[in-house]
Amino acid sequence: MAQKNTTPKLVIYGCGGHGKVVADIALCRGLAVAGFVDDGAPEGGRVLGLPVLGGAGWLEAHRSEVIVALGIGEKRARHRVHQLCAALGLDPVTLIHPNATVAASARIGAGVVIMAQAVINPDARIGDGAIINSGAVVEHDCEVGAFAHLAPNATLGGAVRIGALAHVGLGASVLPGKAVGPDAMVGAGAVVVTDVPPGVVVVGIPARLHRSSRS
Repeated sequence: MAQKNTTPKLVIYGCGGHGKVVADIALCRGLAVAGFVDDGAPEGGRVLGLPVLGGAGWLEAHRSEVIVALGIGEKRARHRVHQLCAALGLDPVTLIHPNATVAASARIGAGVVIMAQAVINPDARIGDGAIINSGAVVEHDCEVGAFAHLAPNATLGGAVRIGALAHVGLGASVLPGKAVGPDAMVGAGAVVVTDVPPGVVVVGIPARLHRSSRS
């Protein structure tokens, strides 16, 4: 009698733009992607030729058969999905594009996505659920908090600290040794030369306070 294949299937939670990129990374790594899980997309639809399998209810019903990658870009929604997965006994997988460079001494958390041409240098630490987007650079000894997002081509100098749920925008730079507080946002192209407090938006060169991140 032939043995039943018990290899877990990979599903991507979220089928929007970020989910497409995550699925592409998985496919570039030669992984078999069964499809997408998305609470807001019609079941039976197709994205990148892959089926939309259902929402959270589908995942709960099939949790013993699947592994999950986080395909949601918005930080709080991604955090909520991570918590849902944890409640179901699922630890989201980390996906690293084959064209990314990750130092052997870097420490990468669960559910992290590292995209094409990103660079993670020695002794950097990347927290659970973080996104290191295309071409972003995380220099030596940096710490990127859980569910933080470095947008494409963002650059962190050595020993930078990025708080949980923070966002560093497209092409923005943080000078060595500086800190961006939890839930703060650095605008596109900004250059951070002094520490950024928690929960604010900074923009410009040098980066200056613009507003609260929740305004």
